[in-house]
Amino acid sequence: MPNIKTKFLTDRTKYIDQSNIVGDNYSSMFIGKKSGDTEIIFRKIGTNIELGRTHNRVVLAGSQFTAMRHFDLPELLALPTYNQDLSLDHSLAHGTTPENAPKICLFCCGTGGCGPENSQVYTERYVGRINPHTELIPFQYRLPQDDLTATEREKYFGRKSTNERIAYYFKRFETEPEMHARFVDGTLLDNSAYDSVNKSDAEFYVEMSMRITKEDFRDYFRAVTGINDAKVNSISLLTAWYTQADGYIWYQDIIPMTQLNIPNEPLIDLTKGIDIIYHIYY
Repeated sequence: MPNIKTKFLTDRTKYIDQSNIVGDNYSSMFIGKKSGDTEIIFRKIGTNIELGRTHNRVVLAGSQFTAMRHFDLPELLALPTYNQDLSLDHSLAHGTTPENAPKICLFCCGTGGCGPENSQVYTERYVGRINPHTELIPFQYRLPQDDLTATEREKYFGRKSTNERIAYYFKRFETEPEMHARFVDGTLLDNSAYDSVNKSDAEFYVEMSMRITKEDFRDYFRAVTGINDAKVNSISLLTAWYTQADGYIWYQDIIPMTQLNIPNEPLIDLTKGIDIIYHIYY
């Protein structure tokens, strides 16, 4: 059976070690989440044993994205998109009128979030992102004669093709986002919330999950630096909208919404996978 770990990823947690990812403020983190908070929970797969919780950081591009949607404002900063910097296939010019509503819909991973030691996790920069040229790593890195199937391409995006390799830098969520509403004591909210006798505070959040499988990233490290270097230590949620061409979906204006740096997560074990579950509070 594949060795898959589940991780619920929130940013101020202190990482003790890989088996005890729990911060000093662990007990205070779960009382009345407020708008803008996130919660990302690490847990051993198949068990209720949590390895810890942390939260990520909304970055500049994500802040502008949110403000534009909240107030129907035009773009203030023409920040570069991953489409531009990576010269992704079928990318339209930045500024093209979206054919559908841009939303949080993809994620990516990188290797620039931590130093050689797991204690050397770098603080995320608000004016930053996973660098597309030095840190971003493709989930799939295929030879042209071994490209992804049509079914696989319903999950992997950000395609960049050359004569030597076809890279897919982004991936869809494993589960569709779902809304949840509850009092902080765990009681679920319903349509009669205004008349409830429960006087505790309440929380409203969206949950979605992501998955790094045993097939992800390995081909890239094998081809470029060697499997012993295989790891991830940075994760980012991405916003985009899409077009359709040649029977496939092509995401446009891909920019980061959040970034989370974590201790080095080695991927040398070829059976290892990671489940990541995000809670975003409103």
